[in-house]
Amino acid sequence: MMLTLWSNDLVLCTDGPAELSGEQRARLAHHNIPVRAESIARLEGTPNGVLEHRVFVTEETLSRRALFFNTGQAQRSPLFSTLGCDFTGKGGIRSGDTEETNVPGLYVAGDASRDVQFVIVAASEGVQAAVAINKALLREDGRC
Repeated sequence: MMLTLWSNDLVLCTDGPAELSGEQRARLAHHNIPVRAESIARLEGTPNGVLEHRVFVTEETLSRRALFFNTGQAQRSPLFSTLGCDFTGKGGIRSGDTEETNVPGLYVAGDASRDVQFVIVAASEGVQAAVAINKALLREDGRC
């Protein structure tokens, strides 16, 4: 839905069966976004690398000059569940404003904790966690 801010000419290509809820399909239909569930055989474009269209396994083409894709994300390490962390509905580790998890003394930052996958966000969260850890250690030592 965020792409509708950039263009109203969108097509959702799922490269196979679409695992969409009725609500998701209704939202797409409301925004006039068709869903193409056929598998994509290849992308074709100009010799200088400009995308021209997708070719489905049926050899039918869909002309487009841009492509956005999502590879999905999931926590691959069992460490956080082993330690007893709570997870968000999207699979990230739940944390507060200081990046502390529900496990006392355990902090998380970056793509393990958030929906946004930007280095600058991860760095900012790392700083927030570091400051919170430092304050916790000072309190523990009675210095704060």
